[in-house]
Amino acid sequence: MVHPVSDSHPYFPLDLHLPDYVPLQVGFDYILGVFAVAVITVFASTWRLSGRHKHLRRSERLMACWFMVTGLIHFVVEGWVVYKADFYQDKSGNYLSDTWKEYSKADSRYASRDSFIISMEAITAFLWGPLCPLLVWGIFNAKPWRYTLMLIVSVGQIYGDVLYFGTCYLEGFVHSRPEPMYFWFYFVVVNAIWIVVPLACVAHAWRAISAAVGSGKPKAKRK
Repeated sequence: MVHPVSDSHPYFPLDLHLPDYVPLQVGFDYILGVFAVAVITVFASTWRLSGRHKHLRRSERLMACWFMVTGLIHFVVEGWVVYKADFYQDKSGNYLSDTWKEYSKADSRYASRDSFIISMEAITAFLWGPLCPLLVWGIFNAKPWRYTLMLIVSVGQIYGDVLYFGTCYLEGFVHSRPEPMYFWFYFVVVNAIWIVVPLACVAHAWRAISAAVGSGKPKAKRK
């Protein structure tokens, strides 16, 4: 079946039905530039704030920066794709809509409102998103529950990403454009960050919890 001209779009599969698609209203350089500036600003601000807490090691300060950045990405960027079902029809030049128009070239399931993708992103945006800044506060103030929350959030991120890759694999990677930029960079490299970094956070929390539990073991009674 051939769709009308208004259904023309750059996404794969090419016969995907997306009526009234509106092309990007801003350039790729603008999208990347705004994102980079936002990430650097949040990271630098969190790093500076973490310096006021003298008990923090460098690794803990870096993790605080990671969770603040990733929390805002989850809540703001990923929250938008859950909220704005028709982002691909947006004519306003909204930055977040155009960001998702661009990323959907790597995974068109966002535009087609795939039930798994939207469910996963809803959990990511509205559960992990708010919990990340809470975790940063816990790290800054050396709260004992920070390691448990770090495990929960990080395992949740890894689990969601593994399912994300797994469902694409089982479907034959039919939702991504074949160009290296879209498949290897957008889809593989960018998403792999949410496996690699959370794994490091899981290892950190695991060691801290194990050490705390180990130090609290009751001593064996002498006979």
